[in-house]
Amino acid sequence: MKRIAKRTMTLVSLGAMIGLSACGGASGDNVSATQAEMGTLDPANPITVAFYSYSLAYPTMKPGMEQLIKEFNETIGKEKGVIVEGVPDATMQQYKADISAGKAVDIVQHPFGTLDSSRISLGFKAYEDTFPQEELERHLEGISPNALELGKIDGKMYGLAFTFSTPIVFINGKLFKEAGLNPEQPPETWEEIKAASLQIKEKTGKDGFGLAPSNGWITEGLILSNGGQVLSDDRKEARFAGPESTEAISMWKDLYQNGASAVGTEAELSEQFMAGNLGMYASSTALHSGAKQAADAGGWKLYGAGMPRFADQEAVPVNSGSVLAVRPDSSNKNAAVWEFIKFVTGDRGYTIITSQVGYLPLRTGLADDPNGLKDFVEQNPLYKINLEQLKKIKPVAIWPGDNATEIATLFTDAIVKAITSEDDVADTLTKAQDAINGMIQ
Repeated sequence: MKRIAKRTMTLVSLGAMIGLSACGGASGDNVSATQAEMGTLDPANPITVAFYSYSLAYPTMKPGMEQLIKEFNETIGKEKGVIVEGVPDATMQQYKADISAGKAVDIVQHPFGTLDSSRISLGFKAYEDTFPQEELERHLEGISPNALELGKIDGKMYGLAFTFSTPIVFINGKLFKEAGLNPEQPPETWEEIKAASLQIKEKTGKDGFGLAPSNGWITEGLILSNGGQVLSDDRKEARFAGPESTEAISMWKDLYQNGASAVGTEAELSEQFMAGNLGMYASSTALHSGAKQAADAGGWKLYGAGMPRFADQEAVPVNSGSVLAVRPDSSNKNAAVWEFIKFVTGDRGYTIITSQVGYLPLRTGLADDPNGLKDFVEQNPLYKINLEQLKKIKPVAIWPGDNATEIATLFTDAIVKAITSEDDVADTLTKAQDAINGMIQ
């Protein structure tokens, strides 16, 4: 889930709670789970589609999401006969309660980590079983190929990547220069991050770097970047306690416990950076708008860098954000939902999502399109860092089965304990890995 720290938002947690087991739906001409049957739409008798969105619940994202829905309703929706009603769902609990109550829950802005749990327990459907294959393939052309893999489970797409971000190290140019560092030549390795952080602290008295230990998705990228694994390719075994993973987390522990990393929660570190009191802050692209506003208000310039690497190994960023998960209950709803999906993940949709909400455009060609996001990206060059990272992004773990929430919590808690306590890193990770594998198997 997301939290707000003053004028900014924090990351979507991989541990977003998804626990109800009901999978009821509104009545309608039910279609087979393996049949992509499209009904008819009639502008004279529009169909209402319920879209549950956590972005609608937060001030930083609400205007952009409302614009997205409004433009659809006033154009394609009016022409085809579809009315989308947005349902704010800040804690990602409302859609579960409404499904349990038998209400129509047609589209959900859903986190990645617990998607399998919702697929099993809440009746979400694969895109291949819901929409015509040819139309689906045609629409997906132009979306980053790596992004299309992110919501797949057992070879089928149960979520289409929607609001999406990659890691970025935000940099306070003023603190960098005061410390004798060049923000236009930012650190590229974790070794350089540590050296720059300690130099900032020594020269300015401010903390040099911040990354919250509870940040599960960047943790996954950290492990992958050092050659480790989080979850096996077949999703049947947790593997985050190997020597490469232990080495990566031990490096982070050294930063955290030896003065090279600020101590605090995600919300606290975000607030510290926005206030101009933190030299570097590793977080989500989604915070760009708030960070830029804070820099402008504070009289300092915002810079950035991609995911740091280990020595000569290539950095492996993973994704944060959400997918659009669907559960229409009739062939007519299939058709209505498909019209909205096409709009919000099309050129116009991603132009709004990036320029008004702050996430990356998964139709990367828009960054060079004068009618799309060319001007916006030129005015906000940090987006180029993240667009470049899309070429090598790896999917964040989709934890398997009904225990996804508990598994995600165990993983995050183990990382926090390994970094912040005196306990042995390898032992802490192994105990958590064994517990998770017991739940999976």
